[in-house]
Amino acid sequence: MLPRLLARSYDAFEKFPMGTFVRFLRYVAITASTFLPGIYISVINFHPELLPTTLLLRIASTREGIPFPVVMEILIMESVFELLRETGVRLPSPIGTAISIVGALVLGDAAISAGIVSPPVVIVVALTAIASFTVPNFALGIAGRLLRFLFIGLGAIFGLFGIQFGIFLLVVHLCALRSFGIPYLVPAAPLIWRDMKDHILHIWKWGLVSRPRLIGFREPVRQSLRQTRRFFKLNRDQEGGEDHED
Repeated sequence: MLPRLLARSYDAFEKFPMGTFVRFLRYVAITASTFLPGIYISVINFHPELLPTTLLLRIASTREGIPFPVVMEILIMESVFELLRETGVRLPSPIGTAISIVGALVLGDAAISAGIVSPPVVIVVALTAIASFTVPNFALGIAGRLLRFLFIGLGAIFGLFGIQFGIFLLVVHLCALRSFGIPYLVPAAPLIWRDMKDHILHIWKWGLVSRPRLIGFREPVRQSLRQTRRFFKLNRDQEGGEDHED
């Protein structure tokens, strides 16, 4: 169920390399949009030894004169971006897009110039916002936005150990969910190797000959592999004949 929420209908018309790349990019984007601010707070506050010394000194120098802790900077910028997002949705499309882009640029630059937030925080929040726009399902995007604030709190209180504990609880909760009797994380949990071929990877169309195991247990095969290849071969021949006639 979850992999289907990260897929789009037109993905089925993409070639194998492009379809696989776009799906993998969505998985990376939703992971970054959910955990990146919390991980940044955890590393800066509790685990600075994980960063290279040069980068750590550069971040420390940019935070000179900032009156707020890192978690407050993140919360301020996240709240501003959420307001800009909701404003862009409510306004007409051309005006909303312009206000979102211009407002983010102006407010980010003004916040840095006023010494309210540091430049690394603006970069982290901007990357998080951009990554969140790649989620195709609106309901899943809202869940990711709420989880982001939860992991910000866990990272600010417990560090990376809190992030790990939150991920553990999230995975346990997702494994316990059912949608019309079907596990939410199928085919990853329970693991069904046969159904993994069109979730993370986007394989060739002639390889999609079987229905999902938990749904199509009565009629497991859509059509034989020979019939599928013959269908695509006939389509190619017809398209070639039409091009030749033109």
